[in-house]
Amino acid sequence: MTATHDPALDALYADLEALRVAVEEEEHDLAARILDNHDRRLRHYVDGINGQSPVASLQGLLKLQQTLMADMLTRRDIAGARLRAGRQSVRAANAYHLAESLA
Repeated sequence: MTATHDPALDALYADLEALRVAVEEEEHDLAARILDNHDRRLRHYVDGINGQSPVASLQGLLKLQQTLMADMLTRRDIAGARLRAGRQSVRAANAYHLAESLA
């Protein structure tokens, strides 16, 4: 987490760190709750800064969000590949059993 001397912004960074851990541990329900909370907290923060945005801190937050999103997309792609491989194995086993029954 990056300390910003802004408790609200620090909480946003903490949300993303907690989300990263939840995703890594495949705690999907927890990850969804963290993401919902982060979204509310971020919207409240943006509404309250009144044009006085700490650009560097927000850029760091955005970079962390993008890194987390890339990791989540990679995990999605890996899970999809495993599902496709599993379906292919089932189809192959069914075809083998069908061929065996016809022999």
